[in-house]
Amino acid sequence: MLVSVPASLILQDFENNNELKCKVITFLEEVIHDPELLTQERKAAANIIRTLSQEEPGDNQISLEEVIRLAEGGKAEPFENLSALEIAEQLTLLDHLVFKVIPYEEFFGQGWMKNDKNEKTPYIMKTTKHFNDTSNLIATEILLCEDVVTRVAVIEKWVAVADICRCLHNYNAVLEITSSLNRSSVFRLKKTWLKVSKQTKAVIDKLQKLVSSEGRFKNLREALKNCDPPCVPYLGMYLTDLAFIEEGTPNYTEDSLVNFSKMRMISHIIREIRQFQQTAYKIDHQPKATEYLLDKSTVLDEESMYEASLRIEPKVSN
Repeated sequence: MLVSVPASLILQDFENNNELKCKVITFLEEVIHDPELLTQERKAAANIIRTLSQEEPGDNQISLEEVIRLAEGGKAEPFENLSALEIAEQLTLLDHLVFKVIPYEEFFGQGWMKNDKNEKTPYIMKTTKHFNDTSNLIATEILLCEDVVTRVAVIEKWVAVADICRCLHNYNAVLEITSSLNRSSVFRLKKTWLKVSKQTKAVIDKLQKLVSSEGRFKNLREALKNCDPPCVPYLGMYLTDLAFIEEGTPNYTEDSLVNFSKMRMISHIIREIRQFQQTAYKIDHQPKATEYLLDKSTVLDEESMYEASLRIEPKVSN
């Protein structure tokens, strides 16, 4: 019996083994002429042959390695010299480049939760690190402003970046930015937040509701369902789903048979991830903005951020 397999998974299995691909096509061409084959099975075989026979479409999108290489040694443009649109577009390009290269094998077996997660799921761990690095960069940019007026301007600009990312369907960046605004070192700046405009606060509220984990990311799921790729979803949502299925559903039924219901649930999630991985953004690489986003030379660690926060707005004793 032939099983319908997501085309994206087929291609990834064969992209580095042309000989195997040719053998499978030959085998399926023989199978397809079997008079006892069911119509559904014949269609499945034809779909696999068509998928494997297609020329690699390839996209002209720059690779992550090339972006990193071009950023090395360059002098990063200061934040104030870059527009919110430039930052949003290049952040979206970077986020998608990091997200698109995660191989589907890393989504099996909760490898990202194991002690050897860096060996088992290196690309998922790179995605997590990129998220944290970006969040740290944003918080640092706010906390390094010595005067309140500049600090407010930086917050409002990052909120504008987040809203543009929302329009670009980069929900990962929306969460990168809103989570940095909720960091204790930034959130506690009461004098600063008093001067942030009502309009900006309303946008923040809208964005936080969009990416809230409430109701198992209900609003984000709705947005993903209604958006056409390209898109960068929040990977953590899918990892939570996969962990829930792995832990809550056995691999075998009571009759010691493979639990195909569980396999279908996992396959559905991976198929959705692959759909978003495969559609590239038509965004031209702008080195000045990516140099800024990848520059970690001035980024503070958690402890230094809180120290900076206390320095610019000391605690008020009762």
